[in-house]
Amino acid sequence: MSVFTENPVLYKEIAMRFQLRRQSKANRVVIYSIVGLIIPLFYWFSLRAMLHDYNGARDAFGLFLTALEVSLVVLLTPAMLASTITLEREKQTWNALLLSKLTPSEIVAGKFIGGLLPTLVTLLVFFPLNIAAALLGKISLSQFFLAHTLLLTTTLFYGALGLFCSWACRRTQVATAAAAGLIALFVLGSPLALTLWQSVVGYSNYSNQSINFFPLWSNPYYAMAELTMNQNNSQSHPELAVLLSIGSLIASALLLLVVTRKLAHGPKEMSA
Repeated sequence: MSVFTENPVLYKEIAMRFQLRRQSKANRVVIYSIVGLIIPLFYWFSLRAMLHDYNGARDAFGLFLTALEVSLVVLLTPAMLASTITLEREKQTWNALLLSKLTPSEIVAGKFIGGLLPTLVTLLVFFPLNIAAALLGKISLSQFFLAHTLLLTTTLFYGALGLFCSWACRRTQVATAAAAGLIALFVLGSPLALTLWQSVVGYSNYSNQSINFFPLWSNPYYAMAELTMNQNNSQSHPELAVLLSIGSLIASALLLLVVTRKLAHGPKEMSA
């Protein structure tokens, strides 16, 4: 059986996350409101603002990616993946899944890809707006490609982080809290540590000295801002996006490999 085709775990995840009939009436109302009203209005006002000021389109490109889409990735992806295994445990179907004919790689791939799809679909909704902002703002092709590569690898990393928490914890609430704590460490911990470092060392100029603070390099907001919102500044550092993309890809692979290897030993309850 292929990891990506004829994978019942993947099909189950897709059905669970995208079948509206399984959603409550209130959730369906929210989904229809977002798709039918909020997104079209966001497109209308954004395109109107960019067409009115082409220079503003360059700022909009960085703003969309840094403030909006990175936030979606950091907040939505781990939340989707943190419950993917714990829910199986709570329904008492996880051990049966592990003892089935499915291989650990098929189970992990199905859970991982199925959990990523809501985030990827959401990002796809905003992709045409990114293209419009890039064209109107005369963003280079290399910058456009690197920004979206960083966005994709960040999605993979935070998804793998959420899946790892879901494997390591037995309850959904605990897994979600663990994922949220790690997100806070990566996203909020580095700028707080930078502030403390600057106060101790005596640096007061954030823009000139922050690049020398290596823990900040793991922050996707900082890397994306350096790439997209500091483009007219000779002190910008797009290489941070390259390094973070490579690091995120390697870390994602390692986290998924750990989960896959651990699942090969069977259920925790039986190996204890």
